[in-house]
Amino acid sequence: MSGFAQLRRAVIKLGLSAPWLILSANSKSQDLTDRGRARQALHSIRSWGVQYQQVDVARIAASHLDLVVLDPSLNDWHRRFISAEEMAALKRKPDGTRRLVIGYLCIGETDVKRWYWPARWNAEPPSWLGPDNVNWPGSKVVRYWDRRWQELIVTGPESILSRIVDMGFDGALLDRVDAYGDWENQYASARRDMIALVKLVADRARQRHPGFLLIPQNAEHIIENQLYRSVIDGLNKESLLTGLGGENVPNRQIDIDWSLTRLRRAQADGVKMLATEYLSDPVLRATTEAQLTSWGILPFYGVRALDRLPW
Repeated sequence: MSGFAQLRRAVIKLGLSAPWLILSANSKSQDLTDRGRARQALHSIRSWGVQYQQVDVARIAASHLDLVVLDPSLNDWHRRFISAEEMAALKRKPDGTRRLVIGYLCIGETDVKRWYWPARWNAEPPSWLGPDNVNWPGSKVVRYWDRRWQELIVTGPESILSRIVDMGFDGALLDRVDAYGDWENQYASARRDMIALVKLVADRARQRHPGFLLIPQNAEHIIENQLYRSVIDGLNKESLLTGLGGENVPNRQIDIDWSLTRLRRAQADGVKMLATEYLSDPVLRATTEAQLTSWGILPFYGVRALDRLPW
């Protein structure tokens, strides 16, 4: 009997309620086309990680991770994207069980160094382009409510979202959802417009892939909106317990409580809670892991560049 068959029998014998785990890696059912089934898979994960640079597909495929977040592009200069064969390998863990593979999609900011940025825009920037993000060279905030920006990332036939769906990702991690904070002093509708954009991403993706998962980052202010909570499946909170005052520095309790109150509201609606902490102190890591897991939040410990294997 194969190792996978033995695992499958063991899972069934134990009566575990995670049927996605016992799917053959070659099964069409692995596509998780139903959102309820996809959310069950998301809630079943026990480890996860993020890597955007210096990605070694084979090493990630050989890892124990239940979920991994990757950029669709492995090399912008050579326009080298994850292939169909590599995606199939990433979705299969060494024991034959399923791994969720989530694509990175930034919806509130752009990077003029990326593969989707045409050279002509350097001389004639599009009107939806906003000021620089001083923390990330090459990154600029965008007027995310602008139709032309939305065509680039969501609605256009060659949009970044279309590429993510075409490549077979199980969902998208949405970055810079909190970009409404860059605009709300100028535009009263900044939060509403961001919620509308997230809803647009959900609608477009699920027209083609009903089980497509959405996992935004941060943006706790808009968690209070019921429509927003209804279209997202998970949420990754960066630096919940540490990092606001510097690496390996615990956050103030008032800041933790502010975020946690809002995160718990989403959690009560069935949204899977994830956390990313950028710390290197092993003692602090142990205490933060104990605290996060006691709250039902699954942590990942990374470096800011997100260029290393996540374990």
